[in-house]
This record gives sequence, C-alpha cells and structure tokens, in this order.
Amino acid sequence: MGKLTENQVQELLKSNVLTEKTVGEMQEKGLVSTTSRTNKRYLKTASGSWVSPQLYFQGLKGNKYSKEMTELKNKFNDLANKYTTDNKGT
Repeated sequence: MGKLTENQVQELLKSNVLTEKTVGEMQEKGLVSTTSRTNKRYLKTASGSWVSPQLYFQGLKGNKYSKEMTELKNKFNDLANKYTTDNKGT
C-alpha cells in the first residue's frame, strides 16, 4: 500500500473526510509521507534576482513530523503560495 502525500491529507482534512486524530494515527503507522512534493515557488528580490523560500527542520534525521510541525509547514506553504509565483518572470 502506498503512502498519502501531505497535500492529499490536507485536502482530505479540509473536506472533512479525515479528522486530526485519524491523521495522527495514520502518521504513527507510517501511512502518510513526511514530505510534500510541491512545485518550486519563486519570489523576486529588490535587485531583481529570483529566490525560492524554504522551510527546513534541522536535526530531523528520519524522525516523524509532529502535529505542530505539520501545521507550521502547511501555514508556511500557504504564505509561500500567497507571496510567490511558480514561474520565474511572471
């Protein structure tokens, strides 16, 4: 059986198909991927070059994301989507 991605889990949560409790149980059983595969997002600097914001949990070393870590990552991704573009130059 394959793992659900973080994005799939978030969509199921928003649709009320899954609960936070269910997601936690699925994460404990290893049924949810700990990384999401999203398109790279870009933001233009004051000097005109393009950069890509990233969120990184230093020291994770194979440990599973906590509920708080997942929540922070999702909020970061929402902010990144609000202020960035998926194409340089657009």
